[in-house]
Amino acid sequence: MKRLLIVSLTVFFVANICAQKSEVGIGLGIATYDGDLSVKNVKSYISQSHPAFQVFYSYYFNRFINTKVSLGATTLSASDSKSDIQWQKERNLSFKTNIYEFNAKGEYNIFGINHIVSPFIFGGVNAFTFNPKTKYKGDWVYLQPLGTEGQGSRLHSDKRKYKLYDISMVFGMGAKIRLNNSITISVELGWRRTNTDYIDDVSGNYINYYELVRTNGKLSAELADRTSEYLGNNTVIERDKGEVRGGAKMKDYYAISFVNFVYTLNSGNPFRYSRSVSCPRF
Repeated sequence: MKRLLIVSLTVFFVANICAQKSEVGIGLGIATYDGDLSVKNVKSYISQSHPAFQVFYSYYFNRFINTKVSLGATTLSASDSKSDIQWQKERNLSFKTNIYEFNAKGEYNIFGINHIVSPFIFGGVNAFTFNPKTKYKGDWVYLQPLGTEGQGSRLHSDKRKYKLYDISMVFGMGAKIRLNNSITISVELGWRRTNTDYIDDVSGNYINYYELVRTNGKLSAELADRTSEYLGNNTVIERDKGEVRGGAKMKDYYAISFVNFVYTLNSGNPFRYSRSVSCPRF
């Protein structure tokens, strides 16, 4: 009886080890931004997209469910000057930032992964860093230290400077295309719904120019309101109190589309691709 128990436990342990499936991979893609400085025409939207890169590890619990952790990097940018809307052109703001992210998510393979083509959906949590800057008189200037909406000002103690890191929800969909037992190519589109409205340094209302000069410095005041640059003069714009600079109610988004090149670490797993397995039928 004891020997039978040992043999049974051994078989169970080996079976579970063999049932494990894990993958590593790299992804190349394109990132796009959606926020207060978004433009509404397709040409400008595409022109403000940037390359993205990721490396990842996936672990499969079964042929339907797996987890994935990844490290990624990309750039986001936007400029009011590329808009077709007159008020946005006159606002004349712009930004650029590098994004570095780490995310953990679960994937659900709708028909299982023992098909040539396997569609999937995913969701999870994403931690990322950002640091918006803008070009001014030929030089790049980081915006967060300036407090362009009064952050850090002694006259606005309720406004703290925003943090340069945040947590976002990540969700999306894709498909895996298995080439053989070891190599898979997958495509995915994932959205990042952030909890910050300052990826672009724009969120709330304008602060009086002279007030910003006194509290946060002249450079802060000049980069907070750049309408006079668009108009081609050096006249200070006298804004009404509370005049809108951005939309504080809507947080910033960004999306990344990836093409991933995936290598299976243990190709002898039970989810092994077979030539007898066809594409899923609907």
